[in-house]
Amino acid sequence: MNAVSLNNLWTYIQGLSLTASNRKWLAEKLTAPVDDQTSAPPVLQTWEEAMSDLDESEREFERGDVLSGEEFNVQCQALIDSFANK
Repeated sequence: MNAVSLNNLWTYIQGLSLTASNRKWLAEKLTAPVDDQTSAPPVLQTWEEAMSDLDESEREFERGDVLSGEEFNVQCQALIDSFANK
């Protein structure tokens, strides 16, 4: 996932009305080790979907709607902390 997609995911999650148990469940999923080698491979995008995502990323960049690596890390950690502490 690229930074734009992750930022959109973060915005979506912030808009949800999550109960304390929902937040705890999500925090556990986000912090769980990824060691299950039997899971299905990710679904590949079509060429058109990839180009559409790239175009949207470029538009967001041109608007200045981007996060630095540090800002992204801070937001991710805040999300994890908020779910873990509820």
